[in-house]
Amino acid sequence: MAVYYLDADDEITSAAARIRGSADQRIALVLSTGSRVATSRINFKLLEREARQRGKVLAIVAPDASARSLAQSAGLPVFSNVREYEAAEAARPRGIGPDVSGDVSDALGELAATIPATTGPRSRGNARSIRGGAVRGGALNGAPGAPVAPGAPATGAAGPGVAGSRPQPRRRHLGVSAVLLICLLVVMVAGGAFGAYLFWPSATVVLTLNEKPVGPLALTVKIDPAVSAVNDSTLTVPGTTKSFDVRQSGTFNATGQNVVETAASGTVTFSSINTINSVRVPGGTVLSTPGGISFATTASVTVPRATVSGTNITRGVVDASVLAIKKGTAGNVGAHSIVRVPSSFTANGVSVTNAGPTTGGTHKVTPFVQQADIDKATAGLTTSLGSSFAAMLSNPGTLPAGVQLFAGTGKLGPIALDPDPATLLNQQVASFELAAAATGAATQADTGNLRSLAERRIAGGIQAGYSMVQGSIATSIGAPTAQGALVSVPISATASQAANVDVTALKASIKGKSVEEARAYLSQFGAVTISLSPWWASSVSNYDFRIDLSVVAPAPHSTASPAAGKTPGTGRPTPTEPAGTPGASVSAGPSTSGGPSGSASAGPSASGSPAVTPTPGPSSSSGPSPSAS
Repeated sequence: MAVYYLDADDEITSAAARIRGSADQRIALVLSTGSRVATSRINFKLLEREARQRGKVLAIVAPDASARSLAQSAGLPVFSNVREYEAAEAARPRGIGPDVSGDVSDALGELAATIPATTGPRSRGNARSIRGGAVRGGALNGAPGAPVAPGAPATGAAGPGVAGSRPQPRRRHLGVSAVLLICLLVVMVAGGAFGAYLFWPSATVVLTLNEKPVGPLALTVKIDPAVSAVNDSTLTVPGTTKSFDVRQSGTFNATGQNVVETAASGTVTFSSINTINSVRVPGGTVLSTPGGISFATTASVTVPRATVSGTNITRGVVDASVLAIKKGTAGNVGAHSIVRVPSSFTANGVSVTNAGPTTGGTHKVTPFVQQADIDKATAGLTTSLGSSFAAMLSNPGTLPAGVQLFAGTGKLGPIALDPDPATLLNQQVASFELAAAATGAATQADTGNLRSLAERRIAGGIQAGYSMVQGSIATSIGAPTAQGALVSVPISATASQAANVDVTALKASIKGKSVEEARAYLSQFGAVTISLSPWWASSVSNYDFRIDLSVVAPAPHSTASPAAGKTPGTGRPTPTEPAGTPGASVSAGPSTSGGPSGSASAGPSASGSPAVTPTPGPSSSSGPSPSAS
């Protein structure tokens, strides 16, 4: 065997050159920590193919566990140090010959442990020949005590005939029967090893990890514009204040009235048929129309008595000025409208009428702004400002991504009127204009902070030995409540977790167990299917290379981000995705099963770590120990 040391910066070409240039059939490459060769499983596959094509058996010695895992996934034997490799080589069955594959050699070693030693000199001689790796002079002829030619080295002496040394040219003089016997022995041993490899019981195990719910976790997160950073301990996230400028204006009628009226005036004629006495009409005597419009005389007059001439009576008449008692246009009456006198005058034969209309009665109204008009306009503008502000809160326009405005925190500031209402009071106008303006404010926040806080809290609930399933976090935000500028938001979070398992430890825990025992043990981690080959096998093999164990991690959950500004959104940190295709099986067994079942296990090609961690969790514990069985 040959051991070659590679520096950390040696490329795969250097490693391949060592394989090509080596004259030994069994080679070990020693990789230092951080070696470039150990960065990819492909590198190990290329080295394995290079060695196989050249009829060599390659092993990898690396102190780094991840490097060993990558090499092992490429089908190469691995060792943690050179001493371990040399010990394995020393214990390896010998005498198979350089043309027999390493798998057959390893299988022979497994088989040799199960075959009891055969008694008899010939059996012991043959066994020594096989373990020695070289043919001893008389052993094949069945005469271990045969004499040796003069000058020839003794068969038990050190030198060319020592186990593991290259055969000496003198062995070409062996007889044909000895050569045939050797060939037959090699074929029988190789055939037996291959048959043992082919028919030795193998197990194909698929473990689909169960998901375990986490939560629900209920929180009440407070949004506070006065803070500047998220505080997980106090469940507080920062908010900001958004301002809205609101303005309303209108034209309003002046309802105040300044009324100016004048009384109508005219002349009436009193006539009397009283032939005995004259009748005195005092000033202020009230006369009226049939419709009830009253007039008063402005001065006292006396109605002369009537005179009689023969059969004719001449009425006594006198004119008097009158003024309408009520000012306004109602006193403007037509001729012969004032016909009513007090009854006392009627009893004395006095009547009255107006020969012409009364005139001069006026009614002039001048509008002006009174305080009630200003109060009414102010109330209307205040209502309009509130409606406009509410509409702005409902439709605040374009907000930054992930930001939500909380309308319940909206508050309208002081209202400013333009012009100053004091300057409008008592203005003699029919209408006036008034405008009102105010600035409103409401709290807004990046709701991604809410979800991130809840996600961190739910992640803290992952059990030791478990990892969170990628994309499994779901958050639900309830109706917020406002206390001034502060907002309290209820939020709940749930997630799923899966156990961290070590494939090597799992295999060690089920080796040699019955199917029922192996299934019972693995069922604590998830759903298990176990198939054995050949059909007559009833228990799992005791050898790792005959167990193909694949672990299927839970498939990542698909989540949809809520719409920004409506439902608080997804600020979900992106979990680290496990190597390989999500949901693919991770296998630590041989890449192809050589048993009759013909099953094949395909694991991720980029990772050699046997531990399956769907997504990183906060716990560094390795989870339930598979070796506890």
